[in-house]
Amino acid sequence: MKLESLQWEDRGVYKVAKGFELSGDCFTQIVEVKPKKEVRKHYHEKQTEIFVILSGEAIFGIGERVYNARAGDVFICKPKERHWVKNYNNEPFRILVFKYNYAENDIFWE
Repeated sequence: MKLESLQWEDRGVYKVAKGFELSGDCFTQIVEVKPKKEVRKHYHEKQTEIFVILSGEAIFGIGERVYNARAGDVFICKPKERHWVKNYNNEPFRILVFKYNYAENDIFWE
């Protein structure tokens, strides 16, 4: 799979492209947080997400923990853990996300 060939969906402050489908409820996606943008706090009731930072730097929050996330970092977010991203830089912040136990409409914004 080439990143250039992905089908991107713009969601305002970020864009997303589905990658490999492992099963009906498990797949990968690339999330790109746009420069100077923030993905506000949200959580999932059922999903577990593993985040692999591909490029850029941003402030990344999971629960009460806050990280200065950089390329090569890996994070896990379990169901019901609130998480968010602030990209203060002039470059996109790109994340590979492994989604497990995905369910439609399983995103709750604060």
